[in-house]
Amino acid sequence: MTRRLPWLGLLLAACAWAVSQQVASDAIFDACNRGQGGFVLLVCVIALAVDVGGGVFALAVWRGANGHKGTLFLGLLGVLLALLCGFAIILQAVSVLIIPPCAA
Repeated sequence: MTRRLPWLGLLLAACAWAVSQQVASDAIFDACNRGQGGFVLLVCVIALAVDVGGGVFALAVWRGANGHKGTLFLGLLGVLLALLCGFAIILQAVSVLIIPPCAA
């Protein structure tokens, strides 16, 4: 089990972004009545919290690698992926504030 823990930071960040994107886009495009800005912002905030949690976990893995190159790599990769996915989630939340729902 401890060999799989370094992967957790990567998975949390990637899954947070993927779920945020899918839930928010489905709410906006498939059900315009339900996909108001508040719902999408709530989804983005929850996904951002999960993403930050994954990044903090990956940072702890990176700092506690004890010279193991694979663990060091996975920890750093998890931190960088969490930053990238967090940026994508923030951009999605900002787009909800700028573009009116069901504009397309």
